[in-house]
Amino acid sequence: MSRVSIKLRLMGLSVLWVIGSLAAAAFVLQYLFVTTMERSVRDDLEAAMTRLVALIDLQSADLALTAPMPDPRYDTPLGGRYWQLVDTQTGERISSRSLWDVTLPDDSSADYTLDHYIGTQDLHLIYLSRTIEAAGRSLRISIGEDHEPVHRAATAFQHDVIRLLILLGAVILVAAWLQLWLGLRPLDRVRRAVDDIRQGRQSRLGDGFPREVQPLVAEVNALLDEREANILRARERASDLAHGLKTPLAALHGIALRVRENGSVSEADLIDDLAFEMSKRVDYQMRLSALRLRKTDLGESASLNSAILRTITVLKKTGRGEGLHWVAELAKDWQVDIHRQDLIELVGIILENASKWATTRVTVKTALAAHGVCLEVIDDGPGIPPERLAQLGERGRRFDEAVPGNGHGIAIAYEILSLNNGQVEFSASESGGLRVRITLPLAAQ
Repeated sequence: MSRVSIKLRLMGLSVLWVIGSLAAAAFVLQYLFVTTMERSVRDDLEAAMTRLVALIDLQSADLALTAPMPDPRYDTPLGGRYWQLVDTQTGERISSRSLWDVTLPDDSSADYTLDHYIGTQDLHLIYLSRTIEAAGRSLRISIGEDHEPVHRAATAFQHDVIRLLILLGAVILVAAWLQLWLGLRPLDRVRRAVDDIRQGRQSRLGDGFPREVQPLVAEVNALLDEREANILRARERASDLAHGLKTPLAALHGIALRVRENGSVSEADLIDDLAFEMSKRVDYQMRLSALRLRKTDLGESASLNSAILRTITVLKKTGRGEGLHWVAELAKDWQVDIHRQDLIELVGIILENASKWATTRVTVKTALAAHGVCLEVIDDGPGIPPERLAQLGERGRRFDEAVPGNGHGIAIAYEILSLNNGQVEFSASESGGLRVRITLPLAAQ
């Protein structure tokens, strides 16, 4: 499929159309100008022929004029005005001195027709001929003039027309470009509106589009509505599934209890482990479905400092967190481009993970970075070998089974960052523990 711009395609067609039309106009104008000039010459030559006929001496035995033509150019060699008389019966011929040694064709079949004669030395004549019968004679009369004045006028007119048409073509093309730009602006508005939907700044295409674009707008909005409805249905089904599994899972735990009371401890532990694993996976998928739904909401900014302080306050009340020393080195209260619930979920996962592994101290820092705001969480725990840092975030991956958890927390953090254009880096801290550096984009001001 061609990806050539519609604007460029239409502009290319406009350029071809304008060039073709103006070239045809130039040809037609040139033709009309030359035709008008030659019509004027014909009228002049007809008047001169009438005078020449009146000056023929019909009483003389030879061809002669009773008086010379009044225009002195007839008496000047190649002077620009010419006449010729031919007796078609005897072949006798006389002509003006201006013709010199040139003889015009005397074709008797071309009465009152403008003809062109091209001779040597760039001689180009335009002449008119007719045959008359007088005093028992058949005379072929030709009278003409130089074509050079007509040619010069036509050439000058052609140059003027070309300059005018070039200017006119430029004006037309500029007008065509403006027309295309104005005509395609609604499509650009649709593109920006779709981008706003993708960025979360609005949920639907608004009104105010031209009638020609309304079908497209309606189809996009219908698609968005259908997508939203499908997501809601999927979330409801996931919720129904989770609630539906609670009773069977509770029953499994009850069965495990009875099996344990009957002395089959290993079988009871196996049933408990299977039920617990199923519960973890259901909770994990429920959390992810909620995150994906938030991506379709309107974009909101959230306070990073508020999320950090709130999470630290909650963790200090837990059995593990109350025995740790929490250090919060927070800079300005930046507003980050992420949903508030996503931010709380993300900060909670990272700080809870740090509290599980820390020995005595967890440090939280914020700072402005090149591409947003940087959140840094450092613990003084045992840390992770460098060769295993790349495995962080793999679903279900746990590095110490003795520490509570299900291995899904960091995977969910990765999911949140992916949905909100964030980044995360893991490295060793100076104290030997783990350093987590998260970068989130700033919210639009």
